[in-house]
Amino acid sequence: MGRPTKSDPVRTVRKLGAKWSPDLDAYASGKLGAGDVRCVLCGHAPCDCPPFGSAGYLAMADRLHSRNGGAR
Repeated sequence: MGRPTKSDPVRTVRKLGAKWSPDLDAYASGKLGAGDVRCVLCGHAPCDCPPFGSAGYLAMADRLHSRNGGAR
């Protein structure tokens, strides 16, 4: 067996289809507080999404990931 390769966690998560807030770097560097990070789904800070798991929330997630179910 060959040597194990180093994994890049960001690359791995991106391959899984993750979407990131445009404010993630500013939050991680301490330039923004958690309440100032825009939500990936609704684009608001703080988040203004419908309740998690509701039909509205799932439709937003479907649109974000370009799935057909989001055309409601």
